Amino acid sequence: MLKLMRDSFQHLKWILIVLVAVFVLFVFVDWGAGGMGGGTTNATQAFAARVNGETITINEYSRMYKQYTDMYSQMYGQQGQFTPEMAQAMGLPKQVLDSLIDQRLMSQEGARLNLAATPEEVRRKLLESPTFLQDGKFVGMELYNRYVTGPLGYPSAAAFEEALARDITLQKVQSAFENSIVISPKAAEAEYRRMNEAAKIRYVFYPAARDLATVSVTDAEVQAFYKANQSRYQHGEQRQIRYLLADAGKLRAQIQPSDAELRKRYDANRQEYKTQEAAHVLHILVKVEPGSPAPVDAAAKAKADSLVAQLRAGGNFAQLASANSQDPSSAGNGGDMGWVERGQTVEPFDRAIFTLPLNSIDVVKSAEYGYHIVKIVERRPAGFRSFEEVKPELQARVADEMAQDQARSEITRIAALLRQKKPENVQAFVAQANDRVASFEAPWFGKNDQIPGLGMNQALSQWVFSAKEGDVGEVTQTQRGMIIPYVSGVRAAGVPDLKEIRAKVEEDAKLGKAKTSATRALQAAMAGAPTVDAVAAKLGLTATEASVNRQQGQIAGINGNAPELIDAAINGRLGAVNGPLAVGDGAVVFQITEQKKVTPQELAQNRVSYIDTLRQQQARSLRAVLVERLRKEARVEVNDELIRPTSTPAGL
Repeated sequence: MLKLMRDSFQHLKWILIVLVAVFVLFVFVDWGAGGMGGGTTNATQAFAARVNGETITINEYSRMYKQYTDMYSQMYGQQGQFTPEMAQAMGLPKQVLDSLIDQRLMSQEGARLNLAATPEEVRRKLLESPTFLQDGKFVGMELYNRYVTGPLGYPSAAAFEEALARDITLQKVQSAFENSIVISPKAAEAEYRRMNEAAKIRYVFYPAARDLATVSVTDAEVQAFYKANQSRYQHGEQRQIRYLLADAGKLRAQIQPSDAELRKRYDANRQEYKTQEAAHVLHILVKVEPGSPAPVDAAAKAKADSLVAQLRAGGNFAQLASANSQDPSSAGNGGDMGWVERGQTVEPFDRAIFTLPLNSIDVVKSAEYGYHIVKIVERRPAGFRSFEEVKPELQARVADEMAQDQARSEITRIAALLRQKKPENVQAFVAQANDRVASFEAPWFGKNDQIPGLGMNQALSQWVFSAKEGDVGEVTQTQRGMIIPYVSGVRAAGVPDLKEIRAKVEEDAKLGKAKTSATRALQAAMAGAPTVDAVAAKLGLTATEASVNRQQGQIAGINGNAPELIDAAINGRLGAVNGPLAVGDGAVVFQITEQKKVTPQELAQNRVSYIDTLRQQQARSLRAVLVERLRKEARVEVNDELIRPTSTPAGL
């Protein structure tokens, strides 16, 4: 099949690749009754999700899942590095399903707005596509059908055409968004400046921490700081969760496999402990680089012969090796290489250590390294490591596996109970904890925040912020282990009470006073100082150079964003000592050494393209807001089996 298509489309290969990429980006669905390539019974039963009554099939879910895994495999550098376990840990099944649901919602909205693709638009799109043209004419239905059901992976031409119709609809919706947005020339100019203006500065930074130990704040000052800086503590919608954690690490400490269990495992996997013939070797290397001239080689040989003579006369091998060997792996051990298996080293060395008499001392030359002085202490034949020898590592491995199995079994058992009977309140949920599964609380966090105690987990966060208070989630893999989450609290955007964040406010108030102190110290040091370096010398600090731009927003050596400093560096006067400015967690004095400023001519030339850029950005933002609203209003039924931690898409 692929050969036939290559023969037919040889001159269009690059176009095929581009078009497939476009379809992958915009179209991940199978569309309608023809999507399963057969009767409607399987399509109805084998579903990935249903969105307002429309089915997303397993076929389209599997196709998109494969595209995601292929993408991540490329990102990780080579095939096989991105494993199924990694996909589960990052919540890839849920990511794929959420993307499909979002696209279905958008296409439904497009139909509601009378933007659905017409049959004529689909036909025109096909006939205009170079992929399906040969010598300017349509390739014919046979080749067309073979290609869409082969390399493109659709069950039928009808399914492909429905997918293409959806692609057209989504593009029309996107165009409608973009056409509804008006961008002023002033906004476009500001964006162009942000992307293209830059400067270099030399600065001295006075960290507030230098004075922080001497700063204190009263209760009244803390309250005043809180009232004056309400916007600093403003948060978006937040959630609070309880979760049951199957802690395999804790279970591991309670598990002691019996000798009988270990012996059984050892006997069943004895081949893992097979050993090659080996020699216990003492070694001194007098190194000679490959291709060295004859005098260098002769000098190295003379040194090796001298060492051999000393050793044969009773010299201490360990002392001579430590003083003379150029083998970094064994010189520190007095030349002791330990057990060396046959075939592990270069050929002359390998042959010598398995043929020389025990305890004799000889010199062997290899082309790769030079002269090797060796003494064979002991040899052992090929065989198997004994049970007693491998017992410690076997014990650790078996205990780890048993702990993982127990954790998985117990958390799965509890999840089944919670599905049968949803807990009435958080107390009923927590009551499921036992000696194998512990209960924890994650305090308030936002949608894009790390989850306290669990870190960043996109799949978990997405579920938490789509669930209602009192909802119980499925078993989810986290960096701490498998958990069952429970939404214990939901609160709207706002400012938390002072008592909840008092420690943070007090810390910020102290830092504010310390920054004021830093600013005053720099102001005093600027008096009579012609350069930043002179200011730094007065304070016992060091001046630093940095490149700054508005895209980055940060400057090396200064914690946090420093927009005031960046703006002053781009718009200030070259060479002058400027400041002090309170930035980050301190204050700064600086000199501008270089500037790159946008000219009026550049602005005029790029205004139109930046208006388009801003329009596209805002259209994407509008789309995200719309999708979020549609999600809240939609009837979505999900096949939970697909997103369970152990699920794998069909056909993958």
